[in-house]
Amino acid sequence: MLELTDIDAFYGNSRALQGINLMVGSGEFLSVLGRNGVGKTTLMRSILGLMDRVTGRLSLDGTDISGLRTHQRAKAGIAYVPQGRGILPRFTVRENLTLGTFAAKSANGIEEWVLELFPVLKDFLNRYGGNLSGGQQQQLAIARALLAQPKVILLDEPTEGIQPNIVEQIEDVIVKLNREHGITVVLVEQNVAFARRASHRFALLEKGRVVAKGAIGELTEDLIQLHMAV
Repeated sequence: MLELTDIDAFYGNSRALQGINLMVGSGEFLSVLGRNGVGKTTLMRSILGLMDRVTGRLSLDGTDISGLRTHQRAKAGIAYVPQGRGILPRFTVRENLTLGTFAAKSANGIEEWVLELFPVLKDFLNRYGGNLSGGQQQQLAIARALLAQPKVILLDEPTEGIQPNIVEQIEDVIVKLNREHGITVVLVEQNVAFARRASHRFALLEKGRVVAKGAIGELTEDLIQLHMAV
């Protein structure tokens, strides 16, 4: 279980998140929704310890991890696939994947089941990350995160800018990770249809605050119009 209690997050002296209270149960799928610039990426960065300053309490499986550094949070079981993917373009696919194993608790190397989720990566192990298409780079970023053997995976708009024929494949894999592998998923997403299909719960952000949350069936059209329509 991942629990955020009274979380405020800061860029310098500017408060970007205010009083965030969220809980994601073990094996649950939470979608974080809202317009651009409302704090969704900041929330992800706060969970992983990448902000200038965060106050409040963050716990994983009942253990307070608020004081841990980013690499310690990764080893505790939190993986992050950032917006823009964050792969290393001058590293091969194999080298990018190997980086993910450094946070794993057991040294299993590049696990076969991860490559089976993304068969294209298996064919391109010796290709440089920068030579992959956008969709292939996103698959690489997710696979690298999985090799850290996470309890929780944070995904920041994983289908943004991806060619349409790959989007559905990535969405299906994300659902499979949650439903079949039991990985807790926290997803930042603009695609409401996918959020409804995949999620157990949702949280809507506005100006750095949670303005609505609940079971995904409670995500009404009125809420979407009020907090997501441009």
